[in-house]
Amino acid sequence: MIKIKSLIKVAIAVAVAAALWLPSLPSSAQDSAAIPVLVGIVDVQKVIASSAAGQSLQKQAEQRRSQIQNDLVAKEKQLRAESDQLNAQRAQLAPADFQKQALALQEKLKAWRQEGEQKRKGFEKSYNDAQKTIFQTLQKVIGEIAVQRKLTLVLNKSVVIVSAQAWDITDSALAQLNKVLPSVKM
Repeated sequence: MIKIKSLIKVAIAVAVAAALWLPSLPSSAQDSAAIPVLVGIVDVQKVIASSAAGQSLQKQAEQRRSQIQNDLVAKEKQLRAESDQLNAQRAQLAPADFQKQALALQEKLKAWRQEGEQKRKGFEKSYNDAQKTIFQTLQKVIGEIAVQRKLTLVLNKSVVIVSAQAWDITDSALAQLNKVLPSVKM
């Protein structure tokens, strides 16, 4: 999952820094910099999970996981069959021939494990890239909503304990994200 916790920590750090910095300004600077605080709250995780793009990503991920798993299981069955066949022929083979074939089988097993690891890494990269696309698009959408509603602060609902329902822009963010990014390719 995108580093939402990191984003939350950054938002909190900025808010704390702003709170610490503003009181240190001269009173004339505080007066001229007095900006009304208009707050928006977004349930980022809900929007990402509920969005058309988020759901299409989950569907693609499930399909790809299943395909990778099926491919690896099929190859594993093939390698097990080769191993069983080799063990059954052990008595009829010369020790050097058996050793040669056993080493060849071990190389196939090693290649199978490496292939599985490469597929796993490729899957994770594709998934993370698609999630990043959704998240970046959501950030733009939230920025546009903030400008339209003249919000000066937008927080992730996960860091808010209590808020006014009127501040919640989650549904607007979801609707706008669905318009802007109806799907994402993994």
